[in-house]
Amino acid sequence: MRRLATLAALTVVLLCASACTSDKGKNTNADAAPDDSTCNELLGDAGLKWLKEHTGDKARLKVEHDLKTARSAFHQQIENYYRKAKKQGPKDPLAHMFQKAYVCTSKTDFTKRGTELEIQYGPAATAFDHDLSHPSRGGFKLVETPVNSDVKLVHMTDPGGTISYILHVKCKISGTPAEQANEIPLEGMMIDTLTDETSSRIHYTHLLHSAKVVADTFGCENKPVVPAEPPASVK
Repeated sequence: MRRLATLAALTVVLLCASACTSDKGKNTNADAAPDDSTCNELLGDAGLKWLKEHTGDKARLKVEHDLKTARSAFHQQIENYYRKAKKQGPKDPLAHMFQKAYVCTSKTDFTKRGTELEIQYGPAATAFDHDLSHPSRGGFKLVETPVNSDVKLVHMTDPGGTISYILHVKCKISGTPAEQANEIPLEGMMIDTLTDETSSRIHYTHLLHSAKVVADTFGCENKPVVPAEPPASVK
């Protein structure tokens, strides 16, 4: 099983996300038949058609963590954080280090290293109201685009030119403080080195579709409004 990306702060989140793109062929089982059920749900008909067209119908799908597993991990990590944050005495320095679930991966050949499309979900390491836009931070270019009061997009380009399409969704879960949805939002991430797609708008359209599915499945009590498309400013 591939490792989960460990998150401590935004820079670590983004650096780790980028690093994941260079660590391909992470202990995949060449004999296992890929499970595509969660991918089908997350991408939907339009996403599956897009993937088919941009890979010459060679894309194969695999799920490492299904939505039930991802939901459980999301809830547990947030609940654990607030238990540790409220604890008397010295605070745990690792309390805000979160992990993402790899909910969908697509490759043309899972037995070999190579390009892939990957979708991950988990708790964000930065608050929703924290402005992430930065022209250059350690060679990483970050551009934030507000969508509505529940959703924002973050476009990250690493020093090597690889793009991570990221979104944050306010998702309040049961048993946490009211401010949790802002303090620890849901984060989704798509990294695509598989297709030849250059449009951020198309990538975010498919990521937003997956975010709607995830938000509904994760049981966000605040019922976040996740649109079908990004703002017109996203090209």
